[in-house]
Amino acid sequence: MNSQASSVPVELDIGLRRAVLRLDGHGPLRLDVRKVDVLTLSGAQAIALEVGASGRPSLVVFERSSPEARALLRERRVSYAAANGELFVFAPPVYVERPAARRAVQVGGAPAAPFAARGSRVPRWLLLHKDERFSFRELAHRLQCSEALVSRVVRTLADDGLVLVERDPGDARVRRVSLRDAGAMLDAFERSTTARRLRRVTWDIGAHDAAGAIELLREAAATVQRPYAVGGLAGASLVRSVVEPADVTLWIGRDDLDIWAQALLASPASTGPGRITAQLAPDPFMFSLAEQRADISVADPVQLYLDCRLSGERALEAAEAIRTEMGW
Repeated sequence: MNSQASSVPVELDIGLRRAVLRLDGHGPLRLDVRKVDVLTLSGAQAIALEVGASGRPSLVVFERSSPEARALLRERRVSYAAANGELFVFAPPVYVERPAARRAVQVGGAPAAPFAARGSRVPRWLLLHKDERFSFRELAHRLQCSEALVSRVVRTLADDGLVLVERDPGDARVRRVSLRDAGAMLDAFERSTTARRLRRVTWDIGAHDAAGAIELLREAAATVQRPYAVGGLAGASLVRSVVEPADVTLWIGRDDLDIWAQALLASPASTGPGRITAQLAPDPFMFSLAEQRADISVADPVQLYLDCRLSGERALEAAEAIRTEMGW
């Protein structure tokens, strides 16, 4: 029996230990219930093994889950019911698949895109402090954003199995957030960055190599006094020299393009040795995370890694060096 999008009336009663599924034309199907609040990929793998070993029809019931966890249960033919109405039941001869119920989403409680401009402050901060746990209030204070935004971003990251949310052992009212998988978080960050289109312009500032461009940038920064951060391979080389850069990636504020062009006596050009590629930062918060190295403001390790990953094969070695050094 195949019920798609409720084309056949489905009635499901879920108790503490048993669930009863009724379909028109079929007798009731009884399933053992396994309830979890948040279903992660590793949790789904463990449950699938237990269900397979028991051989009894079972129904996994959860409030939230990652897409990968649900996909694994479907692949292993383990039945589940989600709080949003999504239903998958495989117990031959019964097969039911029902999508999540459509509903209006309140703006205040809508999940936030965790790698969008302001939302990305949360995963960036957690990657930079991978062994620490923060309350929602602490994150909001450190990230200069609202606690409501932090809550929505964390909820999305938790649903994807990227962060762990736990009650504070000293105060049950406080929830603390930590990284569950730094590598997976970084990879997800990179995928979101790959699809993003940022405004950028390449300048000739009269330098013959990256070192010369850095020196001219240092002189200009002293007069401009606007926030900036050197990224890409040039920035990575100031942290850990692995591959010699040919040009310089410069992150600047959205309204500062003309200011920097004048200070650097820049003229538009194609990429090449000694050139500077200025990129407009989608979120000025990144400047607060920059570090001073050799009198130059250098982007944080997360940004350096992302820049190097997107800079072509030559910079991949530098990206891996940053990843290893940060323990991601």
